[in-house]
Amino acid sequence: MENVLNREIVAEYRSYRAISAARRSRKRRELLHKVAIAILGIAVAVLAILLFAPSVTAEAESTVSYEKRIVSVRVAENDSLWNIAERFYCEEKESIPEFVRTIKKINHLDGDTIYPDTYLVIQYYVKKTLS
Repeated sequence: MENVLNREIVAEYRSYRAISAARRSRKRRELLHKVAIAILGIAVAVLAILLFAPSVTAEAESTVSYEKRIVSVRVAENDSLWNIAERFYCEEKESIPEFVRTIKKINHLDGDTIYPDTYLVIQYYVKKTLS
């Protein structure tokens, strides 16, 4: 009799283990399902941003263009490379220090010294808005 009771207890214990394992398995599937939905949602959001954001910037950029111009400038008494660069630079294209380096390169200047009554070649950009 005791042997029969032990078998029943063991069988009952196994059924509890099976129920517990099934419960854990179901919870794991539910968690994986939620994670998959979250990842899918993030992927859709990123895809939407990538698809629609470039078209907006492309439209904005297509209305503005830059025309390159070249001019010869006579250096006045108190002019410096920085002052001349401030008059001609286009902030959307480059900064003033970069523009000063460009002026020095175009005019083959080694230093920052320029002399009055000399000429500098300036290559600059003018913003054009397309209508």
